[in-house]
This record gives sequence, C-alpha cells and structure tokens, in this order.
Amino acid sequence: MKLLQSLKAKLLRALAKRMKGKFIYDAAQYPLRAVAEEFIPTAWGPARALLYWPITESAQPLPVYLNLHGGGFVAGVPEHDDSYCRRLAHNLGCLVVNLDYVLAPECPFPAGLRQSFAVLEWLVERAETLGIDPQRIAVGGHSAGGNLATGVAKLARGHQRLRVVHQLIDYAVLDLAQDPALKVSSLDKPLLGAGLVRFFNRCYLSDPAQANDPLASPLLATVDELRGMPATTLITAEYDILRAEGEAYAEKLRQAGVAVNERMFAGCDHMFTHLGPDDSAEQAWQLIEDGLRGAFRVGAGEEVGVSGASALA
Repeated sequence: MKLLQSLKAKLLRALAKRMKGKFIYDAAQYPLRAVAEEFIPTAWGPARALLYWPITESAQPLPVYLNLHGGGFVAGVPEHDDSYCRRLAHNLGCLVVNLDYVLAPECPFPAGLRQSFAVLEWLVERAETLGIDPQRIAVGGHSAGGNLATGVAKLARGHQRLRVVHQLIDYAVLDLAQDPALKVSSLDKPLLGAGLVRFFNRCYLSDPAQANDPLASPLLATVDELRGMPATTLITAEYDILRAEGEAYAEKLRQAGVAVNERMFAGCDHMFTHLGPDDSAEQAWQLIEDGLRGAFRVGAGEEVGVSGASALA
C-alpha cells in the first residue's frame, strides 16, 4: 500500500509540475531588484526557497512575506505562485520568500510545517545581513499551504525574536478529521473531490489520530488556543468543498478576538486565484495585497485600522 501511495504521489507531482495557471501576471509588470534561489539548511534537509527582492531606495529593513504553495501536502511547487509573488514584492516593497517545503508521504506531518517555521527562524537569525524586519513578518498560503501558514503563525506566537503580524488563509483545508465525503459542493464535479482529499490526508498523516492535532486541523483548536493569533485575511470559494471549514475557522478566530477580513467569492471553485474567473482572481489578489499592506504599516507603527468585517462577493 505504501509503495502504491508513493507511486501515486509521484505521478501527481509530475502532473502538477506541468500545470500552468490560467490567471497569471506578466512579470514585466512588476520589475524587481532580483529573484534568487536559496537552499536553507533545516533538520528536514535543505529547503529550496525563491526570494523576491523589491526595488527600493529606503534604508529601512524590509517586511517579509512567507508564501506556502498548495498541492494537498503532496504535490505543488513554488513556481506555481511565481507571478503573484512578484506582484506582492513589487507593490508592497517586501521580501517574498516562496518556499518549496518537504512533501508527504516521504515527509509526513509535521515535517512540512516544522520546516516552514525553521525557515522563518533562519531568516530572523540573518535579519541584519538580509536587511529585513523580524517584527514585520506575514505568512500565507493556498489550500494545503493555508493550513501550513496558520500553523506557522501559531508556532510563532510569543517568539522572542520574530513577530507574525498577518496570516493569509486562501481556500485552505482546515479540518483533516472530518470525513471528506461530508465535505460537499453544489457542483456535481467540483475541482477538488472527496477521493483526492482522502488520498492527500492518508499521505500527510502517518497515524490517522494525528488529524485531531490542532496543528494538523487548525479548526479543532479551542477558542482559547487561538487567542493572540495575528490579524487574518481568509478567502473561501462558493463551490469549493473546503468552504464550510474555512468559514467555521474564521468564526472561531473572531470568537478568539482576532481581526478577520473574510470574503467568500461567489461563482468560484477551489484554486480560482490561479485558474480564474479572472475578475474574481484579481479581486482576491487585491484583497491579499491590501491585507498585507495594512499589516506591514501597523507593524511599522502607523495608524492603520484592520477590518474585522465579513463581505460577500
């Protein structure tokens, strides 16, 4: 069974690498000082990261956004998010770190999560050399990456040398304990089906009981456990089978006193930020950009409010 699981995972990765987003930005729109590939040493092996450096004349340390790609913890590559990372680095004047974290089933929970957090700590240890501000860090991700992002934000609470000021959770899987068959869509054939989610979960969790760990299933955290989490931009899609758990997590964060800017995009399915509809994708990326910009300004001491409102597309 494990051999078959591994072979299927490798096939999915091969297919994923060939996938191209239907909604992408022209790199020429967002010129940068440099894009560099870095291999960051961690206990789980070198973590490949793409670093997007903005053009800036300011002598102030740069804020940092850590981006975690989707792919069910099993597939996906940071290159899928390349054009969006370019946009954010250019428009926000921040360093974007687009991480190629370790994947399951070879590296099951919590390897990808712990490695992602270790990369944050590596960045902070070199903050002066890199010219970055460890008190203005944001983390975010799409689908499985959103799960990892909120886990990283939770691990960072109370850290003495770094501060996560914002988390982006984009149509994320947040409850691995729920039977995927109970996650429904009004579409007959949504992009993400129960069978694929079940396979992802089996790869990611070496023991099914791990699904009850709030670091694997953030929705299962108690309200008290979520107090002190950073302000949040949370995106769901109308037809996505993960919509309900995203909405439930947003509500639990609000109960914990976290400022949440939540938006459900009508007429959209999973991965719409990459696959369209184009107008909805652009609105989502603008929402993401605005959330990060506000958080970085607040982190710098500016008087900028963070919306706690919920809106519908």
